[in-house]
Amino acid sequence: MAVLEGLLPQMPPPLTLLGVVLVLFVLYLLSSTPGAGKDPPGPRPLPLLGNLLHLDLKHLEVSLCELSKKYGSVFTVYLGPKKVVVLAGYKTVKQALVHYAEEFGEREIAPIFKDVTNGHGILFANGNSWKEMRRFSLSNLRNFGMGKRGSEEKIIEESRCLIEVFENFKGEPFDTNQPVNYAVSNIICAIIYGSRFDYADPAFQKTVDGAKENIRLAGSAEIRLYNMFPWLRWCCGRSLVNRTQILKNNKNIIEEIMGLVQGLKDTLNPQDLRGFVDSFLVQQQQESDQPGSYFHNNNLAFTVNHLFAAGTDTTGTTLRWGLLLMAKYPHIQDQVQEELSRVIGEREPRVEDRRNLPYTDAVIHEIQRLANIVPMSIPHTTSCDITFQGHFIKKGTTVIPLLTSVLQDEEEWETPHSFNPGHFLDEKGCFIRRDAFMPFSAGRRACLGESLARMELFLFFTFILQRFRFSPSPGVSEDELDLTPSVGFILNPSPHQLCAMPPPLTLLGVVLVLFVLYLLSSTPGAGKDPPGPRPLPLLGNLLHLDLKLLHVSLCEQSKKYGSVFTVHFGPKKVVVLAGYKTVKQALVHYAEEFGDREIVPLYRDMAKEHGVLFSNGDSWKEMRRFALSNLRDFGMGKRGGEEKIIEESRYLIEVFENFKGEPFDTTQPVNYAISNIICAIMYGSRFDYADPAFQQMVDRANENIRLVGSAEMRLYNTFPWLRWCCDWLLVKRTQILKNIRKNIEEIMGLAQGLKDTLNPQDLRGFVDSFLIRQQEESDQPGSYFHNNNLNRTVVDLFVAGTDTTGTTLRWGLLLMAKYPHIQDQVQEELSQVIGQREPRVEDRRNLPYTDAVIHEIQRLASILPMSLPHTTSCDITFQGYFIKKGTTVIPLLTSVLQDEEEWETPHSFNPDHFLDEKGCFIRRDAFMPFSAGRRACLGESLARMELFLFFTFLLQRFSFSPPPGVSKDELDLTPSAGFILNPSPHQLCAVSRV
Repeated sequence: MAVLEGLLPQMPPPLTLLGVVLVLFVLYLLSSTPGAGKDPPGPRPLPLLGNLLHLDLKHLEVSLCELSKKYGSVFTVYLGPKKVVVLAGYKTVKQALVHYAEEFGEREIAPIFKDVTNGHGILFANGNSWKEMRRFSLSNLRNFGMGKRGSEEKIIEESRCLIEVFENFKGEPFDTNQPVNYAVSNIICAIIYGSRFDYADPAFQKTVDGAKENIRLAGSAEIRLYNMFPWLRWCCGRSLVNRTQILKNNKNIIEEIMGLVQGLKDTLNPQDLRGFVDSFLVQQQQESDQPGSYFHNNNLAFTVNHLFAAGTDTTGTTLRWGLLLMAKYPHIQDQVQEELSRVIGEREPRVEDRRNLPYTDAVIHEIQRLANIVPMSIPHTTSCDITFQGHFIKKGTTVIPLLTSVLQDEEEWETPHSFNPGHFLDEKGCFIRRDAFMPFSAGRRACLGESLARMELFLFFTFILQRFRFSPSPGVSEDELDLTPSVGFILNPSPHQLCAMPPPLTLLGVVLVLFVLYLLSSTPGAGKDPPGPRPLPLLGNLLHLDLKLLHVSLCEQSKKYGSVFTVHFGPKKVVVLAGYKTVKQALVHYAEEFGDREIVPLYRDMAKEHGVLFSNGDSWKEMRRFALSNLRDFGMGKRGGEEKIIEESRYLIEVFENFKGEPFDTTQPVNYAISNIICAIMYGSRFDYADPAFQQMVDRANENIRLVGSAEMRLYNTFPWLRWCCDWLLVKRTQILKNIRKNIEEIMGLAQGLKDTLNPQDLRGFVDSFLIRQQEESDQPGSYFHNNNLNRTVVDLFVAGTDTTGTTLRWGLLLMAKYPHIQDQVQEELSQVIGQREPRVEDRRNLPYTDAVIHEIQRLASILPMSLPHTTSCDITFQGYFIKKGTTVIPLLTSVLQDEEEWETPHSFNPDHFLDEKGCFIRRDAFMPFSAGRRACLGESLARMELFLFFTFLLQRFSFSPPPGVSKDELDLTPSAGFILNPSPHQLCAVSRV
């Protein structure tokens, strides 16, 4: 309406308002005349305005989709006095355009397109002229390589030129708009004219930029209004500035085209045709004596213009969406680059590679589907009266096939509004075609350049992704990249800039860089360095270490070099702290100096330094303080937490009972139970164990914990440049980031649900408290209470609150089956003290043996053998050794929990470690499974309560034993490799004692 209001003040006297009203009212009456049958339903139009008040002219496709939900897949809408039938949904659009191709096959030539082309060319034409131009274009484009080997070579040549342009930005942020459009435009130019243009050619730039501006303006609200009320040009033409600009650009483009055509005509050789224009000129000469021939200059100029515009903006826009989506979803970019590296390596991609790149192919298709760049197609008209799906539609009725409703049809796509390449992959990861994939429209008016566009998208995309990694500009996170399209006839990405990182270092470059780093790391400091094995150039001490069991290797090194020693992970210097006295001294007495977190490359990829686990500075301090305070408020270590654990213990017992004494894997039921405690504290409610989303969230978190500690990830953290030169090796990194993305999406969905029902007077959990604080600080720049910290803090608490306690409890059940005499003593004590009633936290003081067993499980399991790495916050001299600020420090917790100077039998399962001579429980200073100091586990009190209650509930109700045929001696206590040491895969029998 703002556009209309801007036009009205300029209306001249000759056409009075009364005249306008009368004319439009007559049009309205004519448009309302009943047809020969039942009209498609739709909102009741107002006189003159039609349904304009129901529509957003800037986002017309969105308004039409909303109306389709109310009125169905075939409905009527009035654009001013003009009646338009809209087709929505895959089944309806396909039926109309394919099965009724003739009836719906005419082109609606709106006033702006009539002004521009006057019915010439192939896009905005009908009848015999259109048929002849389309047939000739299709035949000759194929002759000059469209979809064939000739085009492939042109695209490969252009890809090389585009890569040079991207390289010139040297990783700095830039707008992909012009270079991408120039590259794509050169493909159609090479086919039309027989040669490409230099990107710096002013005439070429002006033509491309003018065509792109016209496509943008054609979709503006002003032009949509003009197409509804074309008489506006007579009464307020000066206000139609977009129309004026379109006509001006079109005039300049046609003049440029005819200049190029004249040059080709002057050098024409019918025996050596260079491109489409040459073929047209030869045909024009052959028909020069035929009156009524369609091979005239107007059809030549506008056919070339249409091929140029359609062949540039559609493919260029899709490719730019693709690069933006890769920067937005780096885990998908990772998988594409892994597949390219594995299948193609360093050679240039070819079209034939598509069949061997199913994931990449799926990503390209998903880019086209989600980008949805021509959401309403170009309007059609009916060529005759037709009854369609029970509705009567008159000949000449404007018809809009709503392509956006096809590409996002909720009946056809699993997650229609999300970027999900899985739409085009089967369970085995093979590419599958989807019938509802219709970005090129269908039927008589389907895009004639489809085969060329598909080839261009595949080759440009694979060339670029093979050579560059795309990321947001510095200071912009992936979450801040805006996927809202710009208004236009074609939906372009909103203005943005991306960084295209240059090609990976060559092996020689890597060697030189690392050698310099090695020399720098070997430079003497201000004092005596901790001792350690002499490192090799580049490799450091990797040959001394077992990356799968790194804590074991480091314990062995400590026997030789002492409790403070140096080891080099590649070129990186790391100080290791071993033994109870040294670790406690560093983490407790030098808490500030050793209190910063080392954020290795993988953790940076995962958390971007948000949350409470992998962050430093004021953000970490604020998040940790807030988390600790609110977790306590919602029951951590208090009566409220106890009730949640007791309730969950009952559910877990039901699950165990269902196995009826048969062998089963304790992993999932235990993890689901433990996870529900932290979920109840965070969200205010638990989840059903059978909830698929809950199961997937827990399982993904557990998988990530396992993958983080793999040798592959340790290697990546040592040599992070591997992601640039051989990312295909890092499949586990890709999986970790994929799992995190999915869990973040799940958490955001849960948080949004809580936000929608938030009541500040009735807080349900941690997330509610965070949302309230976020609202309170919404006007404070630099507040740490933003969505990134919310998501990452919840992830950190969820993972840390599930896997550590769950793993310890599973070790406990395995050890009970391994040592039945200890299990017997626990159960005998439980029977004596508690009997048949449910255990309570207050029972702990009366269960010294049970308490000792739980502590010994934690000590021997040693599930976090190396803690999370620290860094020094300043230069420090520690135990006579100089350690620089920023040095990575590993507190070797396993060396504390199995310190031979502190424990009588450190490598055996011995609950007596925590009992005095009278059988009373005793605390041991060297019991440090939760670490210590500033970075000690903030959920320690909750974990201790969970372990006690779950363990006592289970041991009260069940006796655990190996499966039939397996002796207790055959139960394997060798841990699985991982960041947390889980028991090896096993099954147990839970036999009821009741």
